[in-house]
Parts: sequence; C-alpha cells; structure tokens
Amino acid sequence: MSDIDYTETAESLQNDLADEGVEVAVDTLEQNLRDCVETYSLDEAAAVRTVASKYTPDDESVNVTPAGAEENEHIAVADIAQRHDNAERESAWVDATVEVLSTWTIDADSVAQKAQIADDTGKAELTVWASADAPALSEGDVVALGNVPTDEYQGTYSLKVTSDSTVEFQDEDIDAVDNLEHVEGRVVQAREGIVDRCTHDDCTRVINTGNCPDHPNADTERDFRLKLTVDDGHVARDAVLQQDEAEAALDVTFEDAMGILNDTLDVDDTNEMLHKGIVGKQVSVAGPEIYGSIQAEDIVVVENTLDDLDVDAMLVEAREARPAALSE
Repeated sequence: MSDIDYTETAESLQNDLADEGVEVAVDTLEQNLRDCVETYSLDEAAAVRTVASKYTPDDESVNVTPAGAEENEHIAVADIAQRHDNAERESAWVDATVEVLSTWTIDADSVAQKAQIADDTGKAELTVWASADAPALSEGDVVALGNVPTDEYQGTYSLKVTSDSTVEFQDEDIDAVDNLEHVEGRVVQAREGIVDRCTHDDCTRVINTGNCPDHPNADTERDFRLKLTVDDGHVARDAVLQQDEAEAALDVTFEDAMGILNDTLDVDDTNEMLHKGIVGKQVSVAGPEIYGSIQAEDIVVVENTLDDLDVDAMLVEAREARPAALSE
C-alpha cells in the first residue's frame, strides 16, 4: 500500500496550479493522483507531473519536477532488479536500450501493449500504458527507452512506459539474448486436451463456450492442446503445448485421443484420462514466453514414474463408462 499523503500532495499541487491561474478542487486532484499511483503504478513525482499536465494549457507548464528529471542512469536489463530494490521511492527511473523480442495485448483499456524486451545481459517485461501515447512496438525493433520506471510483481521485474517516458527507435543491432524460456520440473497440473477452435480465416481461437466471441457464426474444428503447470521446486511455470508437443508429452496421437472421445462422448472425461498420462512426469520445456506462459517449442520427458498410457485400455474403459442406451 502506498505511503503517499494524497491530501497533502493534492493541496500542494492546487497551490502550484493556482499560481498558473488554474483552479481545481483538492478532492478532484486527490482522486487523480490516487488513480495515477494505484492504477498506473506511477511514483509520487510522476503522478504530480501527470495530473498537472492534465489541467495546464498545451503552451504552459506547471513548475513541478517530473520523476526522473535528474540525470537517469542508463542501465542493462540485468540491472533492473538491483536498481528497483535500491530505489529511494517506489520505482527507479532509468534509461535503457533494448530489442523487442515479442509483443502482445491484454484486455485492459489502461494498457496499450505488453512486450518482452532484452539486451545482451537478460530479458524483462515492458508495459506500455495507454496514457503514454507511445508508438506501437514490433518484434525486432531496437528502442531507446528514456525515463522509464521499474516495477516488481511477485518477484518479476519490469519496466513501464508512462506519459513522462520517451521511446525512440534505433538504427542499430543488439546482440540480445534469445527469447526462449526454460523450465525443468514436475507436472503438477494439466488442463485442456481436445479443444475446439474457430475456423474463421486465421482466427484459431480456442472456444470454451460454444461460439467464438468474435465470429459467432463460424464453424469449429477439433484440435489438441495441453496447458501444464510445471514446478521446479522453487516456482511454478505455466506452459502451453500445441498438437505436436502434446502428442510427444503424452505419447498419444491426436487420432487416438479422438478415438477415445468417440467412445466416451464426453470431452471432459476424455481429457481427464489424458491428464493422467502427464501429471507427475518430470519434464523439460523450452519456448518463448507470451501472456506469462511458455509457448512450448520443445518438451522432453526427463523422468517418468508413471505407467505409459494404454490407449487400448482407455478405449475399453471409455466403452464401459458409456451409457448403456448409447452402446446399443
């Protein structure tokens, strides 16, 4: 929880605005400041600057010091954690030159874009706030980030692009580390298995509620996808396995899985059977991280203390569990 005295800060800002001939109620300024800090993770100085800019004509400025206005340190990605932990305020404000490894969007109006960034020392996540009005980033871009705050959530360190930040594209190459994440550990949970995908153009969205929310009239087709949680003894990581990787992990083909489904007539029952063939295995998974999950490009079963899935036995089990009326 923030230790900022919002009322005192709002009163001080009100006086600064009044000196510029701008009158704003203290409670309004207080709420604006609170939104900047608690919603957009700005520190106090950045919040004051952002709120002041909101009420100041374009050709004027309020005499407040923006966060990071002093000389920022140009840091390597590997130093983000140390700079954040040693910051006197909630964040350290830094400069960095990085390569964009991947980008994605999330369902949040306040966030314009998320990205994984790297230099030759390591990787980190970047959040671009919608209020920053920053240029869109693409995979492979090299950008100089100026005046960006650090952040930490559950042990993961990142950078943020705010309205006080700068993003400048660079005509240079960076020998960035690759975008592969790796985890080796025991599978503690499995989800999905046989899924339905939207067939509209290149949508391929996995459908969980009958119709694609973007293409409600489109047909669906069956596919094979597993979601795993792998625990390495220190942290649990999520991994997504598409058909080839799912077949390799289970040692069961998609066609065999569909054969089981044809007997059970229940996707959930079939997937539960399939999960028994992976939960408990020691696996090594590698692939790029998107949306917080490793998109598996390679999976190796390091240790298997489970009995291999017996498809014939599973078919027998499925037929025995099938309602008698449907077996006739």
